[in-house]
Amino acid sequence: MQTQYVLKQAGLTLPVTKLFQQHIATLLAEQSQQTSVRAVVINFRDPDYSAESGGFHPVEMRFIRQDNEWYFDYVTDFSYMGRVYPELEKEMDFCWSGQYVFHYLAGDISLAAERNELWSLWEGNFMDYLSMGIYRVTVTVENC
Repeated sequence: MQTQYVLKQAGLTLPVTKLFQQHIATLLAEQSQQTSVRAVVINFRDPDYSAESGGFHPVEMRFIRQDNEWYFDYVTDFSYMGRVYPELEKEMDFCWSGQYVFHYLAGDISLAAERNELWSLWEGNFMDYLSMGIYRVTVTVENC
């Protein structure tokens, strides 16, 4: 019998879909076998994304393992900002450990309905891009 890994939310509650959780659980499954892993960072990158031509924003996610369960830490969507010397900066940041949702145009978003709406919109787009095979995915582990 295979263990089902459900992603837990602490400090912040967002409408994370089962499809999203299933995809992330697949990426976490291998790391779950290693007892020394305390956190995992997953990066999703479009190799063609640049300040000049655009593309699909890079995304970084971090999950923390406590008592053999995985908890969301953060999901951050980056984009190039600035005209003369563009730099990758946080466009959206969903942070469970810090208990906040941030968007670069709106600042901190405190209303639960607005947080949920932003997450649902972001997650739907992210899952579409993922299904199109846009991203190169890398998984980095943090050991005890």
